[in-house]
Formats: sequence, structure tokens, C-alpha cells
Amino acid sequence: MKVANHIFEFFININKNVKLYGKLINLIITIYKINDVKTNMQSYTIREPEDGEIIECIKVFLQSFGRNLSNRLEEERKVWTYLIQQNIAKFIVAVKNDKIIGIGGIFLFHNVSSIGYMGVLPDYRSQGIGTAIFRKLMGLSVSMNSVSVNLFASKFGQPIYEKFGFKGNYCASAYKFPKNEPDLQNKEKIVKEIQILPDWLLEIDRKTMGYDRSKYLQAKLYLGDKILVVENEGYAFLSKILSTIRIGPLITTNLKATLCILKESKYLGAENLIIPKISKVQNDFISLMGLIEVGTANLKMEFGRELTQNLDYLYAIGTYAKG
Repeated sequence: MKVANHIFEFFININKNVKLYGKLINLIITIYKINDVKTNMQSYTIREPEDGEIIECIKVFLQSFGRNLSNRLEEERKVWTYLIQQNIAKFIVAVKNDKIIGIGGIFLFHNVSSIGYMGVLPDYRSQGIGTAIFRKLMGLSVSMNSVSVNLFASKFGQPIYEKFGFKGNYCASAYKFPKNEPDLQNKEKIVKEIQILPDWLLEIDRKTMGYDRSKYLQAKLYLGDKILVVENEGYAFLSKILSTIRIGPLITTNLKATLCILKESKYLGAENLIIPKISKVQNDFISLMGLIEVGTANLKMEFGRELTQNLDYLYAIGTYAKG
């Protein structure tokens, strides 16, 4: 009965879309067949990780994308553990013969969920493990009464998510700074670092994203991220992502504030950022800074209720998945 209630609540919240409702019913049936037990076809288990398994989860995520293991695993473990303890994030693992072989995560923002950190070790792919993890994460989002779920997908992952009713919104790509800094004369604004999140910043973030991320932003600040602001106009977080410093999110009401924050971020050691390709606003920003695209673009995809957003304010996001 509890599962049925979640299904109908979510159905109401997605505007009674009959086609989407049918997909949701099929999805939920599959999710609860998987629920923390071994499947009939595969000898692996889908479950939440134990406290002592977090570092192994991080290793599996990095190895899934051919990345070298970081010397900051303990720092990353503290971040993951804190997010779990604060009910900001949940993680799901696939385990076979007592070995973690796949990982996925979900971030919870009141009635909106964001899926990421999806990865399966190369030797265990094409066995439905990634799909099983994803279904479990979707089940968690429904159980948390999410009215909207979002994720970033690679071109290989897009067809899979489309089958579950996800629709594309915009693409985002990673960029790095050029060697020679562009001339930003006559664009100076006062940029300062702050230690407490002011109400105006949280309001700009809500208007931009369409939902409340205040608990998540507070967590980033608590975990040691720096935050730069042009007062009443915008902000950026500087995060240590394994071995590099990344800018993001970067949200401002105007291009001048964006350029000044970016200039200060580079001075403080920032190396890269992930830019959404939404409108002319972001394209002008890329051109003025002479930013260099690296890697391939990922597509932001969404499921459920359409959110009211002002994405012209969004100049960089904090991270994206590669699934």
C-alpha cells in the first residue's frame, strides 16, 4: 500500500500524463522486484553501502571511468559520509562475491532529486548492473516524494534514459582556462570571499534552479569549499575535485559580475568549470574568456514535473555524471 501511495502521489504531480504514468508503473514494479535481493538472472546484490565501504565505492567510481586513484581518497570519504549523514545524498552499490562492482548516487533537494555518480567496473558491464542500480535510485526518488528527477547523460546513456521517460533539456561541457588571460578592463566589480550564505544568494539560486538547494550549499561550505560573491549580483563555489580546483556552481544576474568572479577564481587556483550551453548568454561568456572546451558534452535530462527556472543566470554547474 505504501508503494501504491507513492505511485499515485507522483502521478498527480506530473500533471496526469497518461503515457508517462504507464512508464512509471512499469518502472516501480521492476524497482521493487530488485529491492536489495539477488536477481534471478544475475548473482549480484543491489544495496546501500556500509560505513566501511565508502572508500571502496569511490575507487570503483574512479576505475569505472579509467581515472587514476586519487591521493585524496580519505578527504573524499569524509565528503560522501557527511552528505549521507545529512540526508543530502544516498548511494547504491552492486555487489558480487563480496566485491563492489558498481555504484550510483542520488542527491535530494526536498521534492527534486538528482542522479549521478553512476559507474560499473569494465569487466562487469553489459550485464544489466547499471540499469539495476538506476532503477533502485529511481525507486528512492519516488519514495522521497520527488516530483522531478534530473541527471546528465552521455550520448551512449541518452537512449537508455529516454526509455524511462526522461527528456533532454540542455548540454554541458567542461572547459579550461586559456594560457593568456583576456583583457577585462572596465569590468571591475568588488569580489569577496564570504563564510556565511546570505539570503540574497539563496534567493538567486532558487530562482535560477527552480528549487531549494540551501542545505546542499551549506554542506559545501561546511566541507571546505570557498565561495566568492559580488554582493546581490551572484556567487561561485570553488571546490577541490580530487586533484583539481573547479568553479561551480557559478550563478550571477549579469555578465560583468560573472567575468569578475571568474578572474578572481583563476587567481585563487581554479583550473576548470562545466558550462551549460543554454543560450547566447553562456556563449558570449565562453567567447569573452577564450575558454577551451575539453572532453565531450553531456545532456541534462529530466523526468516528471517541469520546473520554473531562470537558466540565463546559470554560467557553470558544479558537476555532472557520465552515464
